[in-house]
Amino acid sequence: MQRRRLAVVSVVAVVLGTSASLGAAPASAEPDLPPRGTVWFGPSLDWSNDSAAAYQRRLGAEASLVGGSIGYPLTPTSQVLLEDLSRQSAGVGAVAVVTLEPKTLTGLTQDDAESLASTLGAATARDGSFLIVRFAPEMNGSWAPWGQQPLAYIDAFRAVAEAVHDSTDAARMLWAPSYGGGYPFSDAVNSTTTLVNEAPPIDAETLPYLDTDGDGEVTSLDDPYGPYYPGDDFVDWVGLTMLRYGVAPTSGANSYPEAGELDDRFKERFGYDDDSRRSTFYVRFAGQRKKPFLLTTGAMHQTGAEGSTEGVLKRAWLRQVVGAVASRPRLKAVQWLEEVRAEPAVGGTTSSQLTDDPALASTSRAVLDQGAIAFGPLDGIGTGSADASTSDQPALNADEQADGDGSGGGWASFFGGVLTALAVVLVGGVVALQVRRRRLVPPWLR
Repeated sequence: MQRRRLAVVSVVAVVLGTSASLGAAPASAEPDLPPRGTVWFGPSLDWSNDSAAAYQRRLGAEASLVGGSIGYPLTPTSQVLLEDLSRQSAGVGAVAVVTLEPKTLTGLTQDDAESLASTLGAATARDGSFLIVRFAPEMNGSWAPWGQQPLAYIDAFRAVAEAVHDSTDAARMLWAPSYGGGYPFSDAVNSTTTLVNEAPPIDAETLPYLDTDGDGEVTSLDDPYGPYYPGDDFVDWVGLTMLRYGVAPTSGANSYPEAGELDDRFKERFGYDDDSRRSTFYVRFAGQRKKPFLLTTGAMHQTGAEGSTEGVLKRAWLRQVVGAVASRPRLKAVQWLEEVRAEPAVGGTTSSQLTDDPALASTSRAVLDQGAIAFGPLDGIGTGSADASTSDQPALNADEQADGDGSGGGWASFFGGVLTALAVVLVGGVVALQVRRRRLVPPWLR
């Protein structure tokens, strides 16, 4: 038994020593939240054909946040993507926002949560990264397969939160519904998810939890947020998706944002079909619970449609986003959807990118430079390996992602990938043994 234990220790030492020679960084400390009146800012990228380094070159600025979406439970493919998001974010000194998208809430297990947490613990220790876990966002929406199932959703969120909190101090849990205007939603009017399956119908068991006004049905008068809240002990950050679909429903033309449109969303006035005064999400979940708030947003411009030009429309929305920071001290991060995608809600292809055109990137940077953005790199986040962290090579190409085969590509070399895989397994075990504690309250609230 002693010989076997020594052998394991020797392997750990060899693997970690070799990994260090490839440029691995020490574990990160938690970055300080941005000062009052400023936010972290960065993109949610399509990682199949983009990278953090490429985005920063296009923008001409250093992001303090980068995000991406992966499937859950982890598969070989999604594990590669998660590990690479950790490496790339550490390489540019940015917080990583990882969106987890389950295909269903049925059948999720504690082992699934523990596997995710082990991977996170090993990745953050290896790369010096810091991650915000955006689990099954927009769960109040009708467009995602995990949507409008409050009981199953809360159980799944809590399982992931407990496992993550037990495994690493370098990750936080984000609860992030969709903005409630239009609830209970007939269309995917505010969706950032990459899945297109609709939520199952609201059944008799679920109805009493969602029918908050007791009239026997789920309508716009019901609470679009509260039934889905997992609880203060499980949530570190809160946030909302507030996308700006700049396409007029009648004419199909790209429309210029109304003055104060984003502010009206923060005040729960925009998009509701009645004049009822509502307690706002920001006050209920960020202010009263003292949670930092992350806004996921973007301005959609439909390719080929008439109306406002792309640059004018996107800059107008970006100015409203920047302007929202000063009066909301709990607003600490903004994730901008930096993608081109087919959008069923508007019947065409839309782009929310700020950096696809050099002129638009330059004028967007000018808006961001007005003082509300805390640019990277952030203190306390490791630099990682230059080869593994700042490469422009996608982790997996589109075919590999579709096939679910994580063996076909990576942003590190093959040899480095083998060593990293060994390090993940061995370090994950060490981290799990050394850090088995439940951290319910984030340190900035103690």
